[in-house]
Amino acid sequence: MSLATLASLGPVLAQDGRATALEEIDVIGTTPLGGDALDRDKVPADVTTLTQSDFSNVSQSSVSEAIARRTPSVNLSDVQGNPYFKDFYFRGFVASPLNGIPQGLAVYQNGVRQNEAFGDTVNFDLVPEVAIDRIDIWTNNPVFGLNALGGALNIKMKNGFTYQGLETEFLAGSFGKFSGNAQWGQQFGNWATYLALEGERDGGWRDFSKSDVKRVYGDVGYKGDAAEIHLNFSLADTHLGVVGPTPRELLERGGRKSVYTGPQTTDNQAAQLNLTGEFDLGSNWGLQTNVYYRRFKQKHVDGNDTDVRPCEDNPALLCLEADDIIDPETGTNPDEDDPRLIVRDRNGDPIATPAGFAARPGSIERSRTKNQTVGGTAQVTNTGQLFGKTNHFVAGVSYDHGWSDFSGYSELGIIPDNLQVIGTGDIYHTTIPGGILPSDVKTWNNYLGLYVSDTLDLTDRLSATLGARLNYAHIKLRDKGQFFNVDLNGNPAGAGLDGSHNFTRFNPMAGLTYKITPEMTAYAGYSESNRAPTPLELGCADPSNPCQLEGFLVSDPPLKQVVTRTGEIGLRGRTSNFGGVMNWKIGGYFAQNHNDILTVPSPLTGRGYFVNGGNTRRAGVELSADYQTETWGLYANYSYIDATFRKNMILGSPNSPSADGRGEIRVRKGDNLPGIPEHQFKAGFAFKPLPKLTLGADVVAMSSQYFVGDESNQEKKLKGYVVFNANASYQVTDQIRVFGLVDNVFNNKYATYGTFYDNDDIEFLNLRGSRSITPARPRGFYGGIAYKFTADATPVLTTRD
Repeated sequence: MSLATLASLGPVLAQDGRATALEEIDVIGTTPLGGDALDRDKVPADVTTLTQSDFSNVSQSSVSEAIARRTPSVNLSDVQGNPYFKDFYFRGFVASPLNGIPQGLAVYQNGVRQNEAFGDTVNFDLVPEVAIDRIDIWTNNPVFGLNALGGALNIKMKNGFTYQGLETEFLAGSFGKFSGNAQWGQQFGNWATYLALEGERDGGWRDFSKSDVKRVYGDVGYKGDAAEIHLNFSLADTHLGVVGPTPRELLERGGRKSVYTGPQTTDNQAAQLNLTGEFDLGSNWGLQTNVYYRRFKQKHVDGNDTDVRPCEDNPALLCLEADDIIDPETGTNPDEDDPRLIVRDRNGDPIATPAGFAARPGSIERSRTKNQTVGGTAQVTNTGQLFGKTNHFVAGVSYDHGWSDFSGYSELGIIPDNLQVIGTGDIYHTTIPGGILPSDVKTWNNYLGLYVSDTLDLTDRLSATLGARLNYAHIKLRDKGQFFNVDLNGNPAGAGLDGSHNFTRFNPMAGLTYKITPEMTAYAGYSESNRAPTPLELGCADPSNPCQLEGFLVSDPPLKQVVTRTGEIGLRGRTSNFGGVMNWKIGGYFAQNHNDILTVPSPLTGRGYFVNGGNTRRAGVELSADYQTETWGLYANYSYIDATFRKNMILGSPNSPSADGRGEIRVRKGDNLPGIPEHQFKAGFAFKPLPKLTLGADVVAMSSQYFVGDESNQEKKLKGYVVFNANASYQVTDQIRVFGLVDNVFNNKYATYGTFYDNDDIEFLNLRGSRSITPARPRGFYGGIAYKFTADATPVLTTRD
């Protein structure tokens, strides 16, 4: 286990090595703003809470890795081969930084929605880890709004009232990793300030995978008898070398550091300003508010092979290979001499075949996204009695308005021996539907939410919760059409993206909790949630006009919103014996998606489109326990996830060995969703053999999973894996602590993501296989030092759920 997990595993072990008192966190905020403080035992759902110690002093690269180390039903999928850029799966639902991944989790930071306006993507690399105070991981609560299909992550940051002191920490280790952070908090009477700085550089263990990360967070707060107000900001700038999956055969030839094609880089920039307030209105009434502005910019570069080749009848010009496309007007491949197959420049003129292109054809896809969002939330709470019984009431309204500018285009390139495509400067397109088109589009999002929830104690043991949220989404797209003047027929060559869409959904929830004994509670709950199609998905839903999956847009047919119905039941408890305390829980859930949106690959390399793929289901069981004493901390959890299609369908998967002549596979009801391990096991321990020395270790085990593209479950699975990690920490003085970590102790060679590729695309490689994986990091050694400028800088931590 990591050092952060070591600290979080046993909160009785403070960071300065001294024992702290066990103290139960028995209240929790039930909305993105929080502040409503409901007794956790009255929540009719499973909620996992991680505290600040889970996000410090470890070699991990993002918040998602810290959560995945010990949270049940969480697994990370390393699609892009970068530790800062992983897909986060919870109960089979995903929060991903990749445009083109249907998002199923809602993420908030201090009440501000972190799902970006254009594609609902979530970029955990932008969240300042050292400034995190706690994260609540919700499972069954539609109050968290759009995208909370599988749950929500509610991130609360530190401020000068919750943290005082000054600390710095530095870490260095394998693969050219260097990181440092500093945090300072101070209270001045009714005022307090907090500032955190983070910087990381990772050389990357694979070729061309270097990353640089810079993050800043600050807060100024005022607290009086009846009000608490905070103005906080976040800034982040990251450059990520993303290398993606590589054919197995290429990894066997050149080693696990090898990459397939490049360059592949992602540059993210984000800024957020947020004003929050919490007010005591008297008579058991409270008011919580926030108003925010968020800006996000991304540049993505992706070098690939291409389906463009010299024309058979005129090799001096370039054509799109007819075998890879279907003309929707005729339902057949275009004729070889169809002039619409000719590759054209910005003005619609044919492009001459560049020197060297015929032998090493490639392409570089480039996209730029700029999102801006403004919005706010206001909610009221009441904790007065209702009908003489204890009652907890919350109601609120939220509004988010976002606008995005997106552009994407393709440049011809030549693939050298190192497979890093060299651009020729020729920006190109083809005019036939199903071909290649650039994009330049502006979108607007308007999201309105109204929510209410009430928890009433029917008896001293039985509590009932009723609630609902009304979601309204209005999404508008406008094609700016700046890239090309005319098509083959002399008409404007815009992609026809203009459109306006409205989605409305009323999502109820209900649940019961029953205190069987003072230390054991049973719960059962039901809820519904929805997500609207994103501007990206609405602009890429036509099979005859597939998009470059990193974000190109080409068409605008309608998609239906996704609705999820979730039922959950479980037991949780706490016992004290043998000088320690054990927290445990066991639960089961059932979540059915209706009109689920799926990503379908096109026969054109690297392109695809989105469809409503009928129903899918995630059902599972979770068991977890942790045990803590003055000198020991132990935890273990297991989860089973059965994620399946609930409808027979035909999907495109042109690179699958099981695909028919049209590049399609037949999915049957009951087939497993790819990319999701059925079984997960996580365990770890922390031990203090000496007052100043702490030792720890953890293990993460995942079962096998189907390759992405094998939705019909006909091919051999990606192997499961087991990874061990270890660490040690020594408190040299009250101010100085040194620590060391080893990740992947036994240097296990494994992968968390697999898919298929076309082995004919880069002919000079002479590849024969079809399976492509993203290999995981090998063993890494890291060491660090932390300095605390005041002996009692860190507040006493309390026990988590």
